[in-house]
Amino acid sequence: MLVVAAALLLGSGMAHADDYGADSGDDAKSQSQLMAEAAMARGNWAAAAPLLEAHIAGHSDDDEAIAELGHVYAQLGDAEMALQMLNSALWMNARSLEANLYLGEFYVSKKDRAHALERLAALDQICIFGCGEYRKLKKAIASMSASTQ
Repeated sequence: MLVVAAALLLGSGMAHADDYGADSGDDAKSQSQLMAEAAMARGNWAAAAPLLEAHIAGHSDDDEAIAELGHVYAQLGDAEMALQMLNSALWMNARSLEANLYLGEFYVSKKDRAHALERLAALDQICIFGCGEYRKLKKAIASMSASTQ
């Protein structure tokens, strides 16, 4: 976790080598990020975290991976790191669909309706004609409201 925080603070404009040593100055995903996404799809959050941390150590400007890591930390119950990563991703890209969705879901899990609605409003502005992230967060907020009645 310390490596991730240091990478986020230092940042770098240089192209980085991915896990195979290839120049990753383009938008190609690294092997560790692909493996992390596969672990996330299986719900294996503990396996996904170090893979995303490794990816971010070499790609400190990848707001999507940082948002994914925030989501993973949330799933692992580490609220402090989840918020740190998700807020970092939003700071880097306020229009990030993933960061807005995951932060909204985080607030739903904490039963913080006001902050969840803020993320929904942000997604509404980003997704002019609607998008899956907006619909997913709207449904989560609706289920939160139903369960508190």
